[in-house]
Amino acid sequence: MGTLSKIWNGFLNIFGLRKNSKYVKNYLNEANMRSGVFMSFVIFVLEVWLVIRQMKDYAIPRIIAPKSNEVGLLPFEILYKYTSVYFVLMFFGIAMFVYSLQYLSKKKSLSKMIIPIVAASFSLAVCCFLPLEFKQGIQNIRFSGTLDTTAIYSILRLVFYGAIFLFDIGIIYSSIYRYKGGKRESISSVLVISLFAFVCLTFGVMVSYSDFTSSTIYTGIQVGINEKTGDPIIKDVLGNDKYNKQIICFLMFTIYIGCLLIWNPMISIGILGTLFLGFFFLLDHVASLGGRVVTDGDKINYITFYISLAMVAMSIYSQRLSEAKKDEELEELATKDTITGLLSFEYFTLQVREKIAQYKIERGNSVYLFINITNFKVYNDQKGFKKGNEFLKTVGQIISDVFNENSLITRQSDDHFVVFTINLKVQDKIFEVARRVEEQDPEIKPSIKVGAAEVYDPREDPHYAVEKARYAYAELKRMPTTKIILFYDDKMHDNYLMNQYIVTHIDEAIKNGYLKAYYQPVVWSKGRTLCGVEALARWVDPKYGFLSPAKFIPVLENNQLIYKLDKEILRIVCADIRHNMDKGLPVLPVSINFSRADFGVIDIVEVVNEIVDQYQVPHELLHVEITESALTNEVDLLKNTINRLHAKGFATWLDDFGSGYSSFNVLKDFDFDVLKLDMAFLVGFNGNEKAKALIKSVISLADQIGMKTLCEGVETDEQAKFLEEASCGRLQGYLYGKPLSYDELLEKIQKGEYNISKEKLY
Repeated sequence: MGTLSKIWNGFLNIFGLRKNSKYVKNYLNEANMRSGVFMSFVIFVLEVWLVIRQMKDYAIPRIIAPKSNEVGLLPFEILYKYTSVYFVLMFFGIAMFVYSLQYLSKKKSLSKMIIPIVAASFSLAVCCFLPLEFKQGIQNIRFSGTLDTTAIYSILRLVFYGAIFLFDIGIIYSSIYRYKGGKRESISSVLVISLFAFVCLTFGVMVSYSDFTSSTIYTGIQVGINEKTGDPIIKDVLGNDKYNKQIICFLMFTIYIGCLLIWNPMISIGILGTLFLGFFFLLDHVASLGGRVVTDGDKINYITFYISLAMVAMSIYSQRLSEAKKDEELEELATKDTITGLLSFEYFTLQVREKIAQYKIERGNSVYLFINITNFKVYNDQKGFKKGNEFLKTVGQIISDVFNENSLITRQSDDHFVVFTINLKVQDKIFEVARRVEEQDPEIKPSIKVGAAEVYDPREDPHYAVEKARYAYAELKRMPTTKIILFYDDKMHDNYLMNQYIVTHIDEAIKNGYLKAYYQPVVWSKGRTLCGVEALARWVDPKYGFLSPAKFIPVLENNQLIYKLDKEILRIVCADIRHNMDKGLPVLPVSINFSRADFGVIDIVEVVNEIVDQYQVPHELLHVEITESALTNEVDLLKNTINRLHAKGFATWLDDFGSGYSSFNVLKDFDFDVLKLDMAFLVGFNGNEKAKALIKSVISLADQIGMKTLCEGVETDEQAKFLEEASCGRLQGYLYGKPLSYDELLEKIQKGEYNISKEKLY
């Protein structure tokens, strides 16, 4: 059954009986247009040559010395008689050539509309003298009384000029229609290419029929003198018609149409069949009038040529169809999102640019929406990835249904959708999307949150505009509110510019030394002597001055650039330690934070080991802090990282313990040396017996599993005393000093404001 199905499908494809997609139709149409460029150029070149030849060999000699039946004709009439066909075809070729190029360029402009219209108008102007042709043609038909060869030729010539006239009108109409943004411009182009084919075929039939019915051929002229009057006379020199076989003109144009302009195979076969059959009857009619005889051998050759041409047309169609489908698949991958079927993000930005240019979007009348699905992670975890992808597709369809007019929609990544739409009743539409999304699962209740950025400058890069909408969403996400949409405003814009400045200047800050390592003291709870410091990043910028870590650290994390900062701080710390060791100055262990974003970008173990060894710093002096929140992802990777750090001789600290939701699982699953209690434990410390009991329990638990403890955020003597009694090993906080520069810390140590512990510090 599978084999039969393939054979049947192959049969349908070969004969063009399967309905093609819009993309394939456009592809085949453009292929015809490319052929039209080649064909029209060849026609133009040939006709230029023929115009010169006709002017030189026929028209000018006849104007100088008219034939007997041309006496009394105006010079223009003689010129028209011998050159009109070639002039009209020359302008016909130009018109098709520039129209095809215009169509393939995809760019619409006034000049691109006018040029083919002007070319078609020249051709049309020649056709305006059709009365001269009608006059001669009607006379031929009337005087003959029957459809003899002369009458039929006159009819064919009139049909040819009529086809040219229709083609010129088609060019003018299609060019204007396309410039005006007509929605069915591909149909108008099919009309033009069809009329182009019709003109070529009528010309081929006309010329070949005329030649076939001629009994003599013209080989030149002979100029003489009338002996009686002394006037010059011109005689035609006629040759034998044995080699007058210009039926090749008909065959050439059928090859043109059959092999270069490809339609559905059934249409091509029908057109060629009708044409060959009609032409055969014309030739047979010539034979019935006592003209040339079409032999059986000619008939066989004629039929064989038709069949061969039909097969070639089918073969070319099949090849183009295959190429079109392959291109369609590639374009689907490039322009469509594989999960939702919406536009891919890059193609979306291209479409936005075209839409803005086409409709001349003005300030504030359109908006970008960045849509994020809330609770999607929960949905994915509970339902699985397959159901999650189906849900994304459903949400995409909901957004498309609601924003169904003048809108462009894409899935940028994950559960993030972006919409470019008219800024009209946007909030109502967002509420409708949120309602319909929530209805998809009443238990999990997924919904949406949206950041919006109005378009104030049509020249703005869509990527930049989408980032502004994303920024508005991020602000909304941080706000304790039930709002589901937030518009980007001036305040956000200032913050956004700062964020962009941070991202684009981090390398410069590293290169020019704008990044500094500040050190916050850590003391033993017993005796309060200095036992180490924590290195913290600071940015002293020449433009903005002192930048708060709260400004630049989240930005660098969100943009996967925090590793650059962390590597530079590590390098500075190692350089400071090396300096102290070389100068015989006090040396303290330093703990350094590494962001969870680092783990997906760099090999922390290799980076730490390389920089520390570069400065020849003992490994025991570097303690690596990892935040609890970093442990929620890539558990195996983090376990392996911690084990490798231990193997290299680096101590590891668990930072911000208590800030997450799985703290005790962390203690069970990971082997840290020091547990660092989050300062949130000390919030509301006074009078909060539960907080005190909890702190004691955590410290006791850590001690039982072999972990040292440190509590940060210590600000009062009461807190310090309690922590000492609870057996917390180390203390850190403003009570013992804010973060200090390297010089400030060294100065305070030298002044005796900090007493360095006599105990082993590492």
